[in-house]
Amino acid sequence: MNEIAFVPRWLQGQLDLALRTLPVVVLTGARQTGKSTLARHLMPERRYLTLDDLDVLDQARREPDSLLVNPPVTLDEVQRAPELRLAITRRVDQERSPGDLLLAGSARFSLL
Repeated sequence: MNEIAFVPRWLQGQLDLALRTLPVVVLTGARQTGKSTLARHLMPERRYLTLDDLDVLDQARREPDSLLVNPPVTLDEVQRAPELRLAITRRVDQERSPGDLLLAGSARFSLL
């Protein structure tokens, strides 16, 4: 199967700068705008987890802190598990390293 080439996004430079500066970065926007594609394309050493995966979603709901170990980590479709909000707050309060967490999701995430 042929893999489609990644098309650079204008936001990529700003996102890279934010990840070098802030412990938590949120990438949000409308559906089908390339957020997941951009998030997966970032630094290959980042763990990428999507809450579209039912096992990951279940883990986020039952043991949200467990998803945040071994940063840097990208959590995609994060709006599906509001339980993560407190775990993220605890993580940042305990340890603040730039780029630890990239949270991606639809515009509904901002309503949480």
